[in-house]
Amino acid sequence: MSHSRSFALFALASASLVGCPSPTPPADVPAVDSAGMDAVSQDADSAAPDAAIDAIDDIATPDASSCTFTGAAEPMIPDPARYTPRWAFEPWISKDISDTADTYAFVQGFRDRDIPVGVVVLDSPWETHYNTFIPSDEQYPMFTRLVSDLRAMNIRTVLWVTQMVNTRGFDVEAGSRITYANMSPNYQEGRRCGFFINNAARYAWWKGEGSGVDFFNARARAWWHAQQNAVLDMGVAGWKLDFGEEYITTPNVETAMGTLPRQRYSEEYYRDFLAYGVQRRGREEFLTMVRPYDRSYGYPGRFFARPEHTPVGWVGDNRRDWVGLTDAMDHIFRSARAGYVVLGSDIGGYLDRDDENITGPVIPFDSVNFARWTAVAGLMPFFQLHGRANLAPWTVPDRATEVVAVYRYWAKLHHELVPFFFSLAQESYAGRAMNIIRPVGELASWAGDYRFQVGDAFLVAPILDATGRRNVVLPSGAQWFDWWDPSAAAVAGGTTLMNVDATNIQRIPIYLREGAIVPAVVSDAVTGLGTAASMGATTILAVPPAAGATSTFSLHKDGMNDRATITTRTTGTTQVTLAVEQLTGTVLWHVRGGVRPTGVMAGSSALASVADRAAFDAAMEGWFVDAQGVLWLKARSTGSLTLTIAR
Repeated sequence: MSHSRSFALFALASASLVGCPSPTPPADVPAVDSAGMDAVSQDADSAAPDAAIDAIDDIATPDASSCTFTGAAEPMIPDPARYTPRWAFEPWISKDISDTADTYAFVQGFRDRDIPVGVVVLDSPWETHYNTFIPSDEQYPMFTRLVSDLRAMNIRTVLWVTQMVNTRGFDVEAGSRITYANMSPNYQEGRRCGFFINNAARYAWWKGEGSGVDFFNARARAWWHAQQNAVLDMGVAGWKLDFGEEYITTPNVETAMGTLPRQRYSEEYYRDFLAYGVQRRGREEFLTMVRPYDRSYGYPGRFFARPEHTPVGWVGDNRRDWVGLTDAMDHIFRSARAGYVVLGSDIGGYLDRDDENITGPVIPFDSVNFARWTAVAGLMPFFQLHGRANLAPWTVPDRATEVVAVYRYWAKLHHELVPFFFSLAQESYAGRAMNIIRPVGELASWAGDYRFQVGDAFLVAPILDATGRRNVVLPSGAQWFDWWDPSAAAVAGGTTLMNVDATNIQRIPIYLREGAIVPAVVSDAVTGLGTAASMGATTILAVPPAAGATSTFSLHKDGMNDRATITTRTTGTTQVTLAVEQLTGTVLWHVRGGVRPTGVMAGSSALASVADRAAFDAAMEGWFVDAQGVLWLKARSTGSLTLTIAR
């Protein structure tokens, strides 16, 4: 990275940002020391912009004879099987800068507004230095308790980190109480022991200046892993691995295994963090969040982690406007076509400036753009709120009430669709299904369109500008049904819907495919997929297939092998069959497509019709058709269940 690039990043870090909301933590969590914050800002303002790349005379030279690390060499850990734990499909939240008190308040804000949260990412700064893996008592007092308290709420904690160890650093944004002006305490040992690439050459990056760990050195791996153990053992569930290696300026790097392309080093960085975390914590309690394809800050676009080392792929650092949304769609599409499975972006965009002009003017927040981005994220497997402005849906500068309602709807829907996303991911990893996100068309046709299918169930047509309208071409090969109007007639594939109205900011054009099967968990009426009486049941949204056709869905209850099978079949114009195998408990069907029964059989017994929603919710079993033409059925499965609908 050049001096000018380092200066630009320092200038950005020094810029004034939106402050954190007033926290409401447990009473014994220390409050923010505003005087200390002022001192940090004053120190930052007086620092030279290029201080991070000045020469340092007192750094130890690499010398194995003076190495103080006594741990044994560790062989490379084999790749873990591809897997993304179920909890990763819950909604994620994150701020660019936070602390213990603010994290409690942030989470509580979502809970107070009935918005689900499954993961909190603690971004930088959280450590004593870059990168020590030691929580800072200044920024995150009572860190272990915080992780434990979140886990008690069924919320996992993921921590930001890179592969760099700093000789000097800075973190001077509003909310950070640490300047990181001195050398990281683990740097000298790493340098003496020869644990850094390129003979411990130092590189400027956005958190200062440092050297990159050599993941091809068996003793360096042991040293690096040992430093992770304490925080992993506190219950941390993963790493958000940022692209520190992008700032290594040489196309090749010198490692313990010889000269290797920087791309190979980059891939090993992501692989090693994943492999060790899974080994230490187990695949159900650990993942990494990494970049798949990315192009930003003037660097050429490339793939970072390999698909098999990407439990969660996030395309980050997009600007918070329509250009940013388009960039995110492009990067997600490229990644999906390359075999990455669980993908998403920072909802609303991360950057409040243009990444190609990082010291330029602030990009104003746009509530409509944020709402459109939230809707797209709602039907992608990874759903995360994160941005430099540290905004929450209720703190946006305008239309906050609407934005909260929009965010609640899509976060709730995403939470409800966890069984759907998890199952699709498992089938994709097993090679039995295509990817979750399926771009329509080819690279040359994506711009200005960015339609995508989600499994075999949904077609999503993002709104890409402020008009709230667009044309939508429905893919050929099946009929499609409007998500927002269950009473609407089917539309043939191949049809172009002109000037589709999505001016309601909660909505973007979404269509259900004929033959769709979507398992869900529903506990209220927010999304229309059920009510509070649905809690504890397996909800299945279905659109019957074409006459003579059969649709199936493999529902993964846990792991790779614990699967149920859901089947729908249409026989002529007179009969629809809905069946489950290897599934026990109450099954609640939500059937669209205008199915109006003359009678329903559950196995060999008639399923009773009921008068309305209230009667249906109160009944143990039964069926009814609501005012929008949705057929609701409820029955108990003891392992297998077949419903036969005569019409």
